Amino acid sequence: MQSDDPKASDEIFISKKCAWLYYVGRLNQNQIAKKVGLSKMRVHRLIAFAEKKGFVKTFVEGGFDETSKYENILKEKYHLKISEVIPIEDLNNDPNEMIGAAGARFIMNQINENNISEFGIGTGNTVNTIAKWLPKINKKVDFITVNGSLTSHNSIQTETGINQIAYKTNGECYNVGIPLMVESIDQKKVLEKIKFIKEIMNRAKNTKIKILGVGGLFDTSQIVKSKIFSKDSIEKLKKAGAVGEVAGNFFDKNGKYISIKETQKITSADIDSFKISTTVLVAGGKQKFSQIKSVLKSGLFTGLITDEETAKYL
Repeated sequence: MQSDDPKASDEIFISKKCAWLYYVGRLNQNQIAKKVGLSKMRVHRLIAFAEKKGFVKTFVEGGFDETSKYENILKEKYHLKISEVIPIEDLNNDPNEMIGAAGARFIMNQINENNISEFGIGTGNTVNTIAKWLPKINKKVDFITVNGSLTSHNSIQTETGINQIAYKTNGECYNVGIPLMVESIDQKKVLEKIKFIKEIMNRAKNTKIKILGVGGLFDTSQIVKSKIFSKDSIEKLKKAGAVGEVAGNFFDKNGKYISIKETQKITSADIDSFKISTTVLVAGGKQKFSQIKSVLKSGLFTGLITDEETAKYL
């Protein structure tokens, strides 16, 4: 059963997963509630919904036995606390829509179940997709960007998604308001002393939950397309071994943080701030296989929401 309504499609997906965990995984409703981040009553209703819609027969439609296996493998291999793998039945489809839907559901659960009132958040396509799938929530929740802007005169407005998310949660969106890469280290020092910039960056650093995408230096990445980074800077980063990127922080293929002159001009929460919070990566797709693997190897991140094909690669 398919629906053009993102909320309806998301309801179908999570109901199938709850039904699989209940009937095949042999978990009780309390255990399922804890695993998927919902209340026991919500889980009960979702299982009933799956039964009513005919998803429960002698088996549950969908490959959740496989995805649950990969979730456990990723947790063990990369020492993650949170791992969600989205089954993609048609490999020709772009997985980012369903990954974004899962990211939206994670945010919604944290707000409704754990009363989280602010999030640190990155910029880019992943955030825009999350914004599309997030339903209107009748609570005030603020979103604080953890890095500088990728917006330039010839790039997409990457902060649009953050503003939409804040609107849907009746909250405020706090943008740092300076480019992701500035002209010099001295300029960065001056900008970061400005009171409102300093306050936003400190607040972003101390958020309990951060939702971040994964990028890199491939031709279609937001960093390359935005032209905020010069061709010379990109070449220097590549020469230093940069593969994956999270909120302006670059990592080599072994997960080592790249520290060169170019990275010292980047405006972002420092990597130590990832360690003091629940930092969840929302990313997937063949184009990002090596980038996601490189950042996971750093050991800095708490969770990953991704698709089944990416999970197999990792």
